[in-house]
Amino acid sequence: MGHRHPSKLRNSEVSHARARWLLRAELAGCQECRTEGDREVLADLSVGGMFDSLITGFVLARVQQWRAPGRTPRYPATVYRIAPIDERDFWRAPTQDCMRVCTVEGPRGAGVDTLPVLEELRLMSVNDRSFVLDDIIDGLTEDET
Repeated sequence: MGHRHPSKLRNSEVSHARARWLLRAELAGCQECRTEGDREVLADLSVGGMFDSLITGFVLARVQQWRAPGRTPRYPATVYRIAPIDERDFWRAPTQDCMRVCTVEGPRGAGVDTLPVLEELRLMSVNDRSFVLDDIIDGLTEDET
């Protein structure tokens, strides 16, 4: 695209440059760029790719929000297991399926195993992948506004 979307994203866990560009396009309300970016993400199911980066950023940001005071979380754990029920109910069925196989790892929940999620996404229709992408983008941009 020939233009930029100014924004200072707070979610530093989204490391892929094009994934960050897509988030800025979403925040700017640029439908043309969002459509272009969505096509790229839905086709990029590689480790370290756009979808992987968005999922990782989403999970790491949410895990920090879900920590309950006085309760020490135990990892590894699936995202679905540690997410609050109201959050899980917000996700569409394909996203719930992905979060059932996405694992938060590390002593402080600082790592995410997305390989099973990427495999699950490969088995989904493009339509179902787009539902997952919409849920992930909504979750990431919710904290930016």
